[in-house]
Amino acid sequence: MRDRRAREIEGRKAEDHVARWLKRRGWKMLETRFKVSEGEVDLIARRGTIIAFVEVKQRERLPLTEDVVSQTNISRVMEAAEIWVDRNFDTLGPDFEIRFDLALIEGPVRPLSKVKYIESAFSGF
Repeated sequence: MRDRRAREIEGRKAEDHVARWLKRRGWKMLETRFKVSEGEVDLIARRGTIIAFVEVKQRERLPLTEDVVSQTNISRVMEAAEIWVDRNFDTLGPDFEIRFDLALIEGPVRPLSKVKYIESAFSGF
């Protein structure tokens, strides 16, 4: 149980770190940790017409490729994203583009932890 709680705390630190990283790059956070029974999205951010649904992964060691997100995880992110868009459609304006990005952090999260950010890491609806 303690290991699970420690991983959860480290995951939240990673999400907060990536949110700050995105804000410094001109993104506006629309929502963090959006969760519904069908799935969840770590971060939802907007810059201009792009709305990015961002999956954040922190690992002690990252694999050589970006294959850290399972197909099940991708499906759950997309389901949650579709629900979020449906709920917020009227406030998004007429012109927006949906994108699914991946933010990776290797090792413990520290103030200067490097973020490997992959735009359009997987495709959506």
